[in-house]
Amino acid sequence: MMEVREDFMTSPAGDSQPTFRTAHFLKPLAKSIHELTLNEFNLNPSSSSTRSVFESNEGCFEIHFNGWRYHPLVKWVKWVDQLQLKYEPVWKKAGIFEDIMSTKSHIINNKDLVYGVVEKWCSETNTFVFPFGEATITLEDVMVLGGYPVLGDPIFTSLEDQ
Repeated sequence: MMEVREDFMTSPAGDSQPTFRTAHFLKPLAKSIHELTLNEFNLNPSSSSTRSVFESNEGCFEIHFNGWRYHPLVKWVKWVDQLQLKYEPVWKKAGIFEDIMSTKSHIINNKDLVYGVVEKWCSETNTFVFPFGEATITLEDVMVLGGYPVLGDPIFTSLEDQ
């Protein structure tokens, strides 16, 4: 159900030194993003053991990914590159260098995979219910996959209060 192995991990921006660490992977594993298919994950909506978020009396929804940019804007990348020359040491000291560099990354949009995973979402438990077990996104996932720091003081003020 899960594979544990030690391997080199790199930043999503690909501009940092690889770090050797222990990683946990839910099976099945793919060797690349291009290998992923819904059949490998048994993500057939008709086999869902939980209520689908897409179930409706009105039929199918039409879904748009309006905020999904496939490529970062050319002017944005140029601007970040210019600022990097001056502010890289400051960004590294603040711990945000890799986060800023990741905004220049190309993100692959595999709609079929997104739809298949969303079909497995269970709103009662806030988890994905797969044939091989339940899974959810953890704080460690956010830290490892996004490269975001998880240390610091909690924030108790909501954005509406400001």
